[in-house]
Amino acid sequence: MKFWLRWLVLWLFLGAGLRGWFLLSYPEAANRPEFLSFFYGTINDLQAFFLVAALAVAPGLFSKRILRLTTAIIVPISLIVFVAEIFFWLEFESRLDRLVFHYLAYPKEVLVFLQEQFYLTIVILPFALICWVILRLLDWPAFAEQTRGTAIAILFVGICVLLFGGPLGQSNSRVASEFSSNGYWGVLEALRYAEDDVPWMLQAPTQTRHKTKLVAPVPLLESLKSQLGAKRHVVLIIEESFAGAVWRQGELRRKYLPNFVALSKSSVSFTNMFATGSRTTRGMEALVNGFPPLPGISTTERVGYQHLPSLARGMRDGGFLPVFLYGGWPGFSNFTNYWRHAGFEKTWSREDFDEDFETSWGVSDGALFDRLLKEMKNLTAEHEQVFLATLTVSHHRPFTYPSGVIPFPAEERRSEYAMAYADNALGKFFARAKDEDWYADTLFILVADHGPYPRGDALIPVDSFRIPMLFHGKDITPRELSGLSSSMSLAKTLMSVFDIDTKEVFSGENLLCNCDTVVPVEYAYHVGLLEREQLLVMRRDGVPLEWYYDVERNELTSGKRKSPTADAMEAKLRQLFGDAFQWFYAGTNRAFNRDE
Repeated sequence: MKFWLRWLVLWLFLGAGLRGWFLLSYPEAANRPEFLSFFYGTINDLQAFFLVAALAVAPGLFSKRILRLTTAIIVPISLIVFVAEIFFWLEFESRLDRLVFHYLAYPKEVLVFLQEQFYLTIVILPFALICWVILRLLDWPAFAEQTRGTAIAILFVGICVLLFGGPLGQSNSRVASEFSSNGYWGVLEALRYAEDDVPWMLQAPTQTRHKTKLVAPVPLLESLKSQLGAKRHVVLIIEESFAGAVWRQGELRRKYLPNFVALSKSSVSFTNMFATGSRTTRGMEALVNGFPPLPGISTTERVGYQHLPSLARGMRDGGFLPVFLYGGWPGFSNFTNYWRHAGFEKTWSREDFDEDFETSWGVSDGALFDRLLKEMKNLTAEHEQVFLATLTVSHHRPFTYPSGVIPFPAEERRSEYAMAYADNALGKFFARAKDEDWYADTLFILVADHGPYPRGDALIPVDSFRIPMLFHGKDITPRELSGLSSSMSLAKTLMSVFDIDTKEVFSGENLLCNCDTVVPVEYAYHVGLLEREQLLVMRRDGVPLEWYYDVERNELTSGKRKSPTADAMEAKLRQLFGDAFQWFYAGTNRAFNRDE
């Protein structure tokens, strides 16, 4: 028993230490946990201990040699999880969750990232030594003397926890819930969640998506539409997480994003645009597919993603040649296959570049834009209409970029510096593009795929979802469109701008109405609708909740229990998400008819 008791004490000590550190890093707006949260957290850690210990004893129940081996493996793994929890909190302000499975599916890319960010090959030997020392301190050498009865008891308790246990202390405070939980329960809850079986969505009204009307028709900005529709080419630049405080705060924006500021003054700027989620795959789902964010992983990663509506196919119906230029690794998130199935007739990836400088995610933005200029020159010489979409990667951890390009030290690897480099590359691109023959005939769309990873206390912290979008081009009258809007509406807007008759059934509304349109959001299996003074969230268990949202200040706080508009918003939410859910799974699991 000595080994198990010492391991348990170490386990609980590390869990309490993590919570103490998390508490110190809590945002001021969050509901700070009380003593009961620490108690719940200790119980959750105790449950997790028996789950992990059961994994160790199960294979070696009838062999002490195997038991020693499995325990010698499980203990270091639990220490790795402890370290991962720290970095996960720093990055996502949450415990380990479904992203673990996403990253495990791409071990090559993740290992390259870990080596570049944390110098994996240097720390692996010291870490192995620490693990060995800890095993010795736990009295693992005398482990062979442990009784089989102890192993059976641990296995029994572990099975009971798996069948009947669950994280305690969960509430409508996102951060406090994460505080009480732990990474083991976060991953286990993700395993338990069936994304194709959401009862409240199955009970939602059944309507075909292209017939759904969420807002009343309003007059469009016809003069703006005629200016945009006169262009023969479209370049969609999707900037990696190009949002957050650096973009929102005027002083920081002028310091780090001078080129973006200049572009904004000569563009159509959407000042109240929101992403649908917090990851690039969500950005693709919104921008390329014009599809609402179902709870769980993006539909671009689900079985049947090939059947999603596609902006590439829609633009092709309008006579455009759709292509996608990407400087990252083609296999990560299945991007290349996804873009090909979406209808892009040609795609480029990291393997098509010959660059000396690259990060773990791909080539620098400067190299990407150099290639974009080259490809647009070739494509426009051969085709009357071109639709080129591209995705940057420079503003992504580990935030590395070529040194000597901007007046900020590259070796410090800071987010705001990487964003400044992305802005610099963007400015150089437009300066050179203006000299190209195709420039005057091109509509440029600049948009972020998502904001920085969410911070805040609401179940869906939409104040982190706000992103920029610009429509830029020669002879386009600059103006600000302040209507509350979603990046999901881009596809439907472009169909209207170019008067394209397509069978692709996009969600969203026409952004050229300059009015408040439908804004769907998703985070951690919860979905919601956002309006100017209200965020309505449908929790994963189907319980609706409200938050107050101040558009002007971009502040999200609790404050409304049951507003007069709550029932109407809930009806819209159920209609939008229930309709999309049933449409997607009817299309993938039964006969799919794009005309339905």
